[in-house]
Amino acid sequence: MKLSDHPFIQSISDTRRQAIIDEVELTQLKEGDTIFEEDSAPDALFLILEGAVAFTKEKLDGSLQNVSQSGVGSFFGEVGVFTGERRALGAQARGPTLIGRVPEQTIKKIIEDAEPVRRILESVIHHLKSTTDHYMDEIMRTEKLTLVGTMVSSLLHDFKNPFSVISLGSSLIAQRHPEDAKTVKICNNMESQIRRMVNMANDLAAFSRGDRQIEIAYISLDQLFHHFEELNGPLFNDKTVKLVMKANGASLQGDASKLLRVLQNLINNAVDAIHSVDIEGTVEVTATETDNHVHLKIVDNGPGIPPKIQASFFEPFVTHGKREGTGLGTAIVKSIVETHHGEINFETSANGTCFYIQLPKKLASKEPNVLPEATI
Repeated sequence: MKLSDHPFIQSISDTRRQAIIDEVELTQLKEGDTIFEEDSAPDALFLILEGAVAFTKEKLDGSLQNVSQSGVGSFFGEVGVFTGERRALGAQARGPTLIGRVPEQTIKKIIEDAEPVRRILESVIHHLKSTTDHYMDEIMRTEKLTLVGTMVSSLLHDFKNPFSVISLGSSLIAQRHPEDAKTVKICNNMESQIRRMVNMANDLAAFSRGDRQIEIAYISLDQLFHHFEELNGPLFNDKTVKLVMKANGASLQGDASKLLRVLQNLINNAVDAIHSVDIEGTVEVTATETDNHVHLKIVDNGPGIPPKIQASFFEPFVTHGKREGTGLGTAIVKSIVETHHGEINFETSANGTCFYIQLPKKLASKEPNVLPEATI
């Protein structure tokens, strides 16, 4: 296709067409040549005269995901020119390709006499870009969750035999020394920690699959808090952070292992935040109950949640100031609370953070796997 025959050029008035054509730069490309990279600054609109162009998004492993493709007679790159935002996608030639580069200043000349149309186009393009960005974010998040689930499943498979050996060893030691209360307690704690690690991995794998099944039983929060303390001795012995848990005799129906995960993730986050600053820390967990609900309040005097992640705090892969972890802890917390038909929110400032969790005391009988009168 000749440049003068391209639909975009044909749409320009006869009096201005040749002047615009003179400013277009023609470039011959071969397969795989990069026209512009993702996140680059927008500086031109491009016309396809021969061949095809693929639009790509970089994946987690550095490879490129093809999002779409355009052929002869099409044009692209206008979004950045109109909005001034950096390129959301990259562009590469597919086979021998001839393109015409229309500089940004030339585009502005073309539309300078149509300000109302330009404003309408800007609005439409902003909406389209927002939709595209949201779609790509969902694709990338799904890909990340799938990768996490696959990795966790593989780890569980590899750890199965070592866990079994440790569990068998602790059971044999406890059986041979039943009179030694300290030894029996240590062995029982080893068993609990193994179950805890397996449950943590299973919760992570289930979250990545979107699985929200829970096993419901009667739970005494006094016993749940006591079990949490047994599993987290180092937290209660931390000389820089005072951890206080008050159950106040509250009880409810729910999945004990998953509610332990809620406490574990939120308390660990609070302790980590306090450790990041030089203060005498306090984390206090308080349970109260009304006629139909149990209310959990988790308060710390740490530095607070950074403003830039507050709006997305419960979304997957959101983290701040941590070199370790998946960024899924708070997303899993929210998922567990919602699976229990509860609510979670927070208030935060530079003087600390308070999480409020509301859980129903009883869950409907239609819930799966209801275990009557079981205790933690």
